[in-house]
Amino acid sequence: MGKRKLGLGKVNSKKQKLDTNEKVGSKETSNNKENKQEELLTVELTDEVNPDDPLSQLVGLWKTWKNGDRDNELILNGIINECDRILRNNIENGGKEDIKLNDNFYSIYGQALSDISKFKSDNEISDWIENSLDRIEDGFNKFGVNNIRLLFAKCNIILNKIAIQFIGKMNIDSKCEEFEGLNDLFNEFIDTWNLAMKECEKKNDFSILGEEWVFEILNVYDDLLDIVDKFGSQMNEIVDSDGEDEEEDEDEEEEEEGEEGDDIIKAKNDLLQENDFEISEDHPLYSIQNEDKYNVFWRDNMLKYKEFMGENVDKKIKKSIYEKLGQSYLMEAEDPIGFFNSFQYEGEENAEKDLDEKELKELVETKVAAEKARELGKELVNKAIEQLREAHDEEDPKTWVNIAEALITYANLLELESEEQEETYKEAEKLLRRANNACHGKYQDILDSLIVNSE
Repeated sequence: MGKRKLGLGKVNSKKQKLDTNEKVGSKETSNNKENKQEELLTVELTDEVNPDDPLSQLVGLWKTWKNGDRDNELILNGIINECDRILRNNIENGGKEDIKLNDNFYSIYGQALSDISKFKSDNEISDWIENSLDRIEDGFNKFGVNNIRLLFAKCNIILNKIAIQFIGKMNIDSKCEEFEGLNDLFNEFIDTWNLAMKECEKKNDFSILGEEWVFEILNVYDDLLDIVDKFGSQMNEIVDSDGEDEEEDEDEEEEEEGEEGDDIIKAKNDLLQENDFEISEDHPLYSIQNEDKYNVFWRDNMLKYKEFMGENVDKKIKKSIYEKLGQSYLMEAEDPIGFFNSFQYEGEENAEKDLDEKELKELVETKVAAEKARELGKELVNKAIEQLREAHDEEDPKTWVNIAEALITYANLLELESEEQEETYKEAEKLLRRANNACHGKYQDILDSLIVNSE
């Protein structure tokens, strides 16, 4: 690997210039031997960063990457170069700098190598990711195989490997033999995460759960499961971990329509709106798509996260946990609610028919099953409402709408025109009116629909 002219720890300034005139090579990242034209990148670090402490500088730069748009390879180059420099110049390795390397150093080193693989060509990606796992192994050798921070870092890299080297290369016709080891990677992720949580419990120290990057791992895992679940059936959907930007995309499409012409827009839409498919049994995602344990793992660990995250956890993390749990209960409720609604519709049709004894018996059995489905739906939606109430934010109208929509779903399962149903509708309407006023009519359609249905 090429050498930096000046380490971050030697620059006594809050604005650091990172020389990325590097060749990433050897075991220390020797995968790219092309000379690069010297580029300088100026990064503003926070006041809490100690300009005389190389590790503090490194952590500050890593936070800059994690908190930014993550679209600038130069920042990652600077991080990797500094990790290389610190490692090479450390007294333990025959250098002259007395820097005590910690687990966070190896965590950052490994994750930076993993993240930069996204900017590399297909034939380079594997080497970068393997090098990133090597750095984590180096950390395990120094701090033990049960080191919590390194275990979580490894989880992050495994998910990156799954996304880039496996799912990102698949299509509807992919076969298992083309992507051997995918199930093993998912299972390795689960085992590694469980070991990290077990160590937290053993030490009775869950403080690391308050660090946003650790919570992000569960979010990425959730996104991957969402992609797996929709793969082949809704190829036109784009999965976004925050569920945002959809309306912005629609606005942009409307603007582009005038520039590109109707024919081009129609052609693009035709390409996006593919028919629904079911992936075959020999597709590499089939077993994961049809195995419940992966979703159960996510729910169980979100509940654990909620239990152990502590009072000092970042407000954004806490809010996201409750929102995601609430939405997961609503999704789980969809099947029993669908069955109940289907029976209600068919019941109205059957009431107008003359049924024989066998048909009447089947109708009674189906009615019993439908009532059980309704009760299960109510239970799950009620759990969702509990979680969404915890996510309520006076400064975020969307959280009011989330509660209102769940209340409407719950009210629809109650006895028609019962007092409980009317009260539930009223609470939902109150929340929607408030959100609609705050957002200048954004939720008028939902509000109008509620008013019509509740009259």
